[in-house]
Amino acid sequence: MDATHAVKGRRILVINQYFAPDTAASGLVLASLCEGLAQQGFQVVVICGFPCYTEDAPEAPAVETNPGLTIYRVGTGGVKGRSGIRRRFQGYIGFMLAAWSKIRRLSSQEHFDTVITATNPPFVGLLGVMARHRFNCPFVYILHDLHPDILVKTGRLHPGLITRLWERLNKIIFDSAAVIVVLGDRMREYLQGKGVVGEKIEVIHNWSIQNITPRNKIKNPFRKAHGLGERFVVLYAGNMGISHNLEYLIEAASEIEEDLLFLFVGNGEKKAELQAAVQKQGLANVMFLPYQPDAVLNDMLAAADVCVVALEPELTGLAVPSKTYPILASGRPILVIGSSDNEVAQIVRQWGCGWVAATPGQTSEVLKRLVVSPEEVSRAGENAVQAYQQNFCWEKAMARYMKVLNTVLDKL
Repeated sequence: MDATHAVKGRRILVINQYFAPDTAASGLVLASLCEGLAQQGFQVVVICGFPCYTEDAPEAPAVETNPGLTIYRVGTGGVKGRSGIRRRFQGYIGFMLAAWSKIRRLSSQEHFDTVITATNPPFVGLLGVMARHRFNCPFVYILHDLHPDILVKTGRLHPGLITRLWERLNKIIFDSAAVIVVLGDRMREYLQGKGVVGEKIEVIHNWSIQNITPRNKIKNPFRKAHGLGERFVVLYAGNMGISHNLEYLIEAASEIEEDLLFLFVGNGEKKAELQAAVQKQGLANVMFLPYQPDAVLNDMLAAADVCVVALEPELTGLAVPSKTYPILASGRPILVIGSSDNEVAQIVRQWGCGWVAATPGQTSEVLKRLVVSPEEVSRAGENAVQAYQQNFCWEKAMARYMKVLNTVLDKL
């Protein structure tokens, strides 16, 4: 892939708390983007936090230098893990202060042609605004999710003084950004509904960080290791949070008599509640596993017949689950549990690579049909691979980011 304009020597400053080897999906996507930009000839400098997404986050050096990519890691106030919003915000503030100090030091030594931030912490865009003025260069804002809207919609934060102040900060960030990158059409529409000028919004989907390819379902080491046999497997892998309607799957498990297994892999606030429901009903067709190493992700996805992406209807336009993209790359169809209008539902309808269930009854109905319709499942899986390769792979995303950055740089 060739850049349409010469970018050699152009300097980009990227600011985000999470960055590889931290395991947050947004940080891994950003690291992949930065590596791609460096390959295209940009000189990329990253300011991020020391790994802290989980309590057992890996160690990483304070300064890391690779061809075209320099990473500066700063402290987060000693906070690790995501238990408790108050403690998490302490880490956010610690990062913001340390990152701003680093920006000030860099401004006396270096210049940048563009500043990019994502949304970790949720108000890190303010650093983008401040760096924009410090370096007198444009600011590109990558919006992975939108706060305080998500907190309000999930009941974690009530509208009031804090949300009004937060909305004002968001308006400053939106107005200051030369381009706002969002993850889908629904997110673009949501921002436009908040008064953001449509011309500055660009839709660029994320992609699968791991190199995922379609693999055989039956001759599969993950199936063998966990005794899945030849059963029809419905897989949900990832965070079991309050924004996911996973109880629909438990209800379906209690109704479906066919040889079908519901496999939950991961952790989260709702996991204990789901396990309690399974135990209370004595369901033998539900299995829980902890998070699995990245090395087995491809085999885990390939072991499934159908993979689930769940999102509360209220969060339509506010986030796009990152698990969508490796599922597509693996050639497995998607069962969307949530609004028929959300971003992933739009993808499965457009590409014929899955189904949408907005209620527990619809979830059971779809799965009862699929377990006896192998051709329909196989066809949807083939469409999933095609969708990924044609529209959602790393190469497509990089081409779109290059177009955005070239447009921004042309205006300098």
